[in-house]
Amino acid sequence: MKKLLTVFLSLIIACAGILPCFADDGKCDCGQSPIIYVAALGSGYVFLDAGTENEKQLFRPETEDILADFAPLVPAAGELLLHADYDAFGDVLLDCVNKSFGPLAMDNEGNSQPNVTSEEFHPENADHGIEYSYYFGYDFREDPIVNAHKLHDYIEEVKEITGHDSVRMRASSMGGVTTLAYLNLYGSDGIETIIFQNCPLQGTAVAGELYNGKLHIDKDALVRYASGALPSMDSDILAGILITIIDMLDSAGVWAGLLDIADVIVANLKDRVFDEALIPIFATMPGIWSFVPDEYYETAKDFMGLDPQTHSVLLERLDYYHYEVQSKAGELLKAAQTNGTNIYIVAGYNMQRTPLVEAYMNNSDGTVDTQYASVGATCAYIGEKLPSDYKQAVKAEYNYISPDRVIDASTCALPEQTWFIKDMLHSTCHDGHDAFYRVLFESKEQLTVHDLEEYPQFMQNDTVHQSFYRVERQGTELEEAMKDATQQTSFFNIMKLISTFFKSIWKFLMG
Repeated sequence: MKKLLTVFLSLIIACAGILPCFADDGKCDCGQSPIIYVAALGSGYVFLDAGTENEKQLFRPETEDILADFAPLVPAAGELLLHADYDAFGDVLLDCVNKSFGPLAMDNEGNSQPNVTSEEFHPENADHGIEYSYYFGYDFREDPIVNAHKLHDYIEEVKEITGHDSVRMRASSMGGVTTLAYLNLYGSDGIETIIFQNCPLQGTAVAGELYNGKLHIDKDALVRYASGALPSMDSDILAGILITIIDMLDSAGVWAGLLDIADVIVANLKDRVFDEALIPIFATMPGIWSFVPDEYYETAKDFMGLDPQTHSVLLERLDYYHYEVQSKAGELLKAAQTNGTNIYIVAGYNMQRTPLVEAYMNNSDGTVDTQYASVGATCAYIGEKLPSDYKQAVKAEYNYISPDRVIDASTCALPEQTWFIKDMLHSTCHDGHDAFYRVLFESKEQLTVHDLEEYPQFMQNDTVHQSFYRVERQGTELEEAMKDATQQTSFFNIMKLISTFFKSIWKFLMG
């Protein structure tokens, strides 16, 4: 009897703790509106023949499927070295690419093939609060407008299940494209705060250049790109060993030699790769088109072979996103602010962008160009500074030039709500980001870059201590390596300092 009474009392106490959160009308009065995370590209799996015995996960593909699809390249590469028959190697390469990625291609109107489907996302429980985010994913190939309608439905479902009339949102990478399209369609009513993290709000140069057939691989950019990605590895020791190996091979001329071979392969197969694989697969994907910046857009339509008759519906959809959403990114964000929504933009910089295009010198977070993620910042090229006589482009009460003279934020659409994190690899977060975002989310008022002493507009990413500190004046490569090793002491940064020291000596000896 005592046990039964204890259980009964426990149930009463538990209910007493839950019921106050909901008023008689089913609304929750916890004071914490739910947070929705609009995820990055690849957030939703894409399947071929889902639910059948032939089901295959096209994206993100299973490792064993990739290995199986591209296994024929190994003997083909051997044959290429022996006989230099580029056409034969190209036949195998294109067959592998089309077998693995070909089914992802959309039809001439930009719709998925009937037997290629993606998973759907719906909120599953009522849990919410500052420590919990609802996850919204999508098919990256789809028209951002289509995904924006799905996001609207998801938001309404979250509101219903949590008993709140408003939500907060954080968009990462391509999630920002979907969120921007949402603002165009639905406005910002019922959205308290949106944080855009490393989002291609105005596109990316790699998409713009590849959609114009501009393929270029630079050796130094490739080395910087590989080195920049190493700190995100789980093993600090392995990352430190790898950066030493990369630098040693670079000094020995190995990478330059390999790039010479790659240049020959590109010269022989570039046109075939575009004509027989990249264009057939990606030309009709509205989602990827959303990455093409304005200065590349019209010429890209010609290069990718979009015909006004054959692709009339697709072109109408692409033009709508480009001219009504991407080109009006600043207007949409300002309109949301005017409507009472707190808007924050976070952009990474000082990372080598994808080294596959002629714009490899653009400052970036490793994927998205800083100028596009920030909606308009003026940026020096990677490894360089703004000219010594450069003055802030837009006169203002505050100084918006970074202490290292790499960024002028005065040209941003929202200079007072745009933060820059140096050495932040694309959408790679740690506890420091969570703490920063929590401050932004918990503020009822629109904060600015001048309001938070702990979070100045230009911050250095400290992955070792999972925090940030104020960006300082930039020194030489060796001085910066010394600073990293001192302030972010780790095996990787110590090895980076040693490698940089010996590279400096080598460059001095070689004149």
